[in-house]
Amino acid sequence: MGTIGTRRPTARGESPARVTVKGRDCWWTVLVIDPVATPLVSALRGARRVTPNTLTAAAGVVAIAAGTAYALGHLVVGALLFQVSFLIDCMDGKLAHTRELRSRYGHYLDAVGDAVRFACCTGGLVFALASQGGVGVGWVTVLAMFPTVHYVRLTTQAAWPEEGRRDPLELPASPRAMLRAAPGRLSKPGTTVDTEALAFTIGPLIGLPLAGILVATLIDGARLLVSLATRVWRSTRQALP
Repeated sequence: MGTIGTRRPTARGESPARVTVKGRDCWWTVLVIDPVATPLVSALRGARRVTPNTLTAAAGVVAIAAGTAYALGHLVVGALLFQVSFLIDCMDGKLAHTRELRSRYGHYLDAVGDAVRFACCTGGLVFALASQGGVGVGWVTVLAMFPTVHYVRLTTQAAWPEEGRRDPLELPASPRAMLRAAPGRLSKPGTTVDTEALAFTIGPLIGLPLAGILVATLIDGARLLVSLATRVWRSTRQALP
């Protein structure tokens, strides 16, 4: 974990409201979520009853509600709840960093929360779409391939993390500051967070949920193949005398 930057005092000697964020993050997180999450984290900083683990649990509850909404055919509601869950999930780590907290089980609980959100929302959305009339074998295959390819990509990333990580940054807790810092924080496009946004939010919101899942699957598959080929090539070069 990188070091946390020091706060710079204002002209009156008071520290401005600042929040610690990742030095590099996914496009969807940097451009859409962080401008909303950081002011909320700043507002909660002094609310000691609200802990990072509390936010993790709340994100899980909202994720279950999102999966239920998908399953009942309320795709727009499910899409919005999915992003509320992801927003809260992004806030727990920022709150922990900003308060300079360390937890033995924090990363594990966060991973459990991510798994609950993906499992519930995938199950609910796939159930709703597969239940629609006129969904042929091809689309059913796509619905099955999306979580499969996504899972494979996540497991391979965990086995060999991508390079280019940066130390956390401490930035003013305002949407404007987040957007101004965005160009230097963006990772490569098409991360798993980006494809989840396509499948669970953008597709349902624009009325094209099947197309959203198809595009997300294609991006996940392409990034997976490129990543595997790159790592095999590097391993082969390192093994050569």
